[in-house]
Amino acid sequence: MKKEAIKNTTVKVDNLFPNLIAIKNLNLSKLKIIGKKFNKTFESNIKTTLAGDTLFSVSSMNYLNIHLTDLLSHLLKLYCLNFVFKLENIWINKYVKKDYQGTHVHPSDYSFIIYYKIDTSHTVFNSPVKSLLESSRNKIFHRNFIPELKQGDIIMFPSYLEHWVRPNSNNITIAGNIKIIDMKGKND
Repeated sequence: MKKEAIKNTTVKVDNLFPNLIAIKNLNLSKLKIIGKKFNKTFESNIKTTLAGDTLFSVSSMNYLNIHLTDLLSHLLKLYCLNFVFKLENIWINKYVKKDYQGTHVHPSDYSFIIYYKIDTSHTVFNSPVKSLLESSRNKIFHRNFIPELKQGDIIMFPSYLEHWVRPNSNNITIAGNIKIIDMKGKND
C-alpha cells in the first residue's frame, strides 16, 4: 500500500459570528449605592431597583463609565476605532432565599453584570444555538458557559446572549444595558 504525502497547504480558520465577552475586576469601594427602593420583579419576584431611582453618586457613575468604556473598547476593536454609547438603564438585584432568574435576553446592544456581593457566580450563558445542539445530540460544542467570577468582577456581553441565574441566596448584582450610538474608524 502506497502512502500519499500530505501537501503543505495553509489552512485558514475564521471565527464565524463571534460572541465576545469581557471581564475585569472593579474596586467596589468606588461604587457608592444611593438607590434603595426595591420591588419584586421578573417571574421569580426577586427584589430589584429596575424601575427605581438613581443608583449611584456622581463620582461612582464617573468611575463606572471609565470602566464601561474600557470594556467596550476591547469588545468593539474588531469593528471600530471610536464609539459613543449610552447607558440605557442600570439596576440592582438582591437574591435572598434561593432566588433565581429564568432564561432571558436584554433589549439593547451590550449588557453587563457587576458581582457586588457574591459567594460564587450563579450566571449561566446559553449557546445561541443551544436548541439545535440539544436536538441533534451534539457532544462537541458547549450548550452553556458558566464564567468563573468573583466579588468585584464585571462581565460585559452582547445583549442577545441568552442567560439565566441559578438559585442563590444573600447575593447582590448590579446589571445594566448599553446602546451603541455611533461607531467610526474601521470601515468608514
